[in-house]
Amino acid sequence: MDKELEYLESRVQALISRIKELETQNGRFAQALAEALKENAELNFRVNETRNRVAALVERLPKADEPEQGAGEAE
Repeated sequence: MDKELEYLESRVQALISRIKELETQNGRFAQALAEALKENAELNFRVNETRNRVAALVERLPKADEPEQGAGEAE
């Protein structure tokens, strides 16, 4: 009976140790996830900002049916 209790005690200690390791690992994963989410949000903001700037530049381009300004005036 004593040997069984010692075995169970060692298993409980091993489980407690493993739980602590997993809690530490989980904390690192949570921190890494938070950093990745923050970086993703920043990158999405930059992509949208760039998309808006490109759209504004495209709007400034002359249309295909419009003559370019200054074209033919120098002739």
